[in-house]
Amino acid sequence: MVAKKKAVVCLVVAGAAAWKAAPLFVAPGAGLARASPSAAAGAATPAPTSAAPAPSVAASAVAVAAFGALAAGSRRQRRGSARRASIMMEPEEVPEAEGSAKPKPPPFDPAKQIGVTEPIGFFDPLGFCKVGDREGFRRLRAAELKHGRAGMMAAAGAVAQYFVRIPIVFDFENAGLSAAWTGNSKYGFIFLLFLSGYLEIFSWKENSEKEPGDFGDPIGFNIYDSDMRNKELNNGRAGMIAALGIVAAELYTGKSAMETFGLPPSAFETGLTGGETPGGAPARRIGCAHGASGAQLYGQLL
Repeated sequence: MVAKKKAVVCLVVAGAAAWKAAPLFVAPGAGLARASPSAAAGAATPAPTSAAPAPSVAASAVAVAAFGALAAGSRRQRRGSARRASIMMEPEEVPEAEGSAKPKPPPFDPAKQIGVTEPIGFFDPLGFCKVGDREGFRRLRAAELKHGRAGMMAAAGAVAQYFVRIPIVFDFENAGLSAAWTGNSKYGFIFLLFLSGYLEIFSWKENSEKEPGDFGDPIGFNIYDSDMRNKELNNGRAGMIAALGIVAAELYTGKSAMETFGLPPSAFETGLTGGETPGGAPARRIGCAHGASGAQLYGQLL
């Protein structure tokens, strides 16, 4: 609106200036033609000439030129305004081209996570892991890793106790499940309970910014990659099955882990490492079943 008002004012001023300046554009011979009498006719009255309309024609030309200049200036102003408006336009006001929207990421798929290995592949016959349920999968994976690590230690301990014992304290304790509530070994079991509770509550806490079961690398092996994680999961699954099998076999047969393979009772349970005493006497089976403590039995062997 302001631009239109300016254009009208300029047009009026240009027209008035053209009207005042019109006599300046009269042809040089126009005045002489009006003042001299005609030689051929000899009349005293001056002959009319065609130079009189010159002021109006010149004024019209000047007005047209001024209007054209104003029109050109108005067009340049409109183009400048449109350019500034396009530069100042906010990004969200620019219409997006069709099909330029980003595709949505695929839903969380538990069948494509760590631990899905050949030849079994993804094994979830009861359907615990749902597609799209990332938080539920994290809870189950953390529980799987925790139980797998406990299963590996339990299976390894059930085998190792047949060959190795902590001197003096657990030398001649019973092997198998009865070690959890008999002799000195029951104190070791209580200690393991408190240690496990401390690690579970205060030390090894799950972090949502890390992978499930990732509690750091205190020893500095620096082998936390996809291959090692798959190996840990598979060995943990085997450890859980092995520990469960050892417990079930002992409850059914009354034999410890290695005795189920046909081996005799551990030498620690018999009290000697050979079939005979150093003096040649036959070995005696001594142990907690006879009512002696581990320290007493250790003294008997000495």
